[in-house]
Amino acid sequence: MTKLTYYRNLCLSVISIALGLVIGFVNLNQVNSGLPFKTDLVEKSGFVNWVQAYDYGIRFGFVDDPMNFNYPSKSNGQSIVEESLLNSKDQLVTILYETSDTHSPIYSSKVYYDFFELKVNGLLVRSYEDSEQAWKTDNMLTPFIIALFLIGGIYIWRKTKKEYKYTRY
Repeated sequence: MTKLTYYRNLCLSVISIALGLVIGFVNLNQVNSGLPFKTDLVEKSGFVNWVQAYDYGIRFGFVDDPMNFNYPSKSNGQSIVEESLLNSKDQLVTILYETSDTHSPIYSSKVYYDFFELKVNGLLVRSYEDSEQAWKTDNMLTPFIIALFLIGGIYIWRKTKKEYKYTRY
């Protein structure tokens, strides 16, 4: 094993262990799995002007309103949300959205607010509880990811040290 390979493997090991620790720290310090509490959300109603599906959710805007909204894919149910928004012409749409956390795509100046509950004409399409359950289910993979990084990093470290010990010149 060359010194370059040796140091490259040790760096990979350190990065892997560091990622495991950072992911674990973030996971342990998130309140409500990273989802805002229902009491912190604001209700807004209007008529849908436009709808756009993309890889990480469903975006839309209300008529005569400069605000843009996003239903995150982590909340599941994108197909029913998109279909309901597309078919809501001349129907009152009500959402619960987070006012404190906005995001914007790199290529755009539009600001989006995430929403977690959708009602069309007073009928509940996607509830906050549905979104909350989807987030918690998604986060169940986190301990396995943390273990993978930590165990993998330790394994690479030990294997590299052992192999280098026997192949030194």
